[in-house]
Amino acid sequence: MRSPCEKPRKEPKSRQARLGPVGESRLGNKKAQYLTLDAFIGAMIVAVALVILLAARTNRPYTAQSELVSKGVSESLSEAKLSQLNNPLVILLIKNNTITNTDNTVLQQATEFYVIGEKYFAAELLKNVTSNLIPPQYSFKVVINNEVIYERSLTNENTSGVLVSSKKLMFGVINKTAVVYGPTIAEVRVWQ
Repeated sequence: MRSPCEKPRKEPKSRQARLGPVGESRLGNKKAQYLTLDAFIGAMIVAVALVILLAARTNRPYTAQSELVSKGVSESLSEAKLSQLNNPLVILLIKNNTITNTDNTVLQQATEFYVIGEKYFAAELLKNVTSNLIPPQYSFKVVINNEVIYERSLTNENTSGVLVSSKKLMFGVINKTAVVYGPTIAEVRVWQ
């Protein structure tokens, strides 16, 4: 018998009591945890693969770059004076007296050629000056009063993902005479 001061002694549990309910054991719990972890990792791999696959297929147009190119070309053509250019065609046209005002900008001179009916000279001037100005992956056109003066087209303008336009209002004097032209709208369109 035991004395009243003695603590009751714990009896060792039987094997079945230690294992828990029938069919469940500590080893079984660990297997379930590993299977759950494997399933979670597998689902994450599939999700990451789908995201990468779908992200690779999207074709996002470069609107910011196209906008910079369009504005840069428009500003260059409307600010660069003919006297500042080292272009063989410009030098030849000045020597031939086809261009009489070297203070004109490229866009002013193209507009002047347009107004006096010399559209061929306007197109050749724009072609020569812009040949190294615009990256080759871009298409562009110069439009004066809704008439295309020069176009370098790699793709169709209507089906392009990005089309950026920059317009300038042009005024000027024809060949240093009293004949004034303007207002004329000159537009530069760039697309990719």
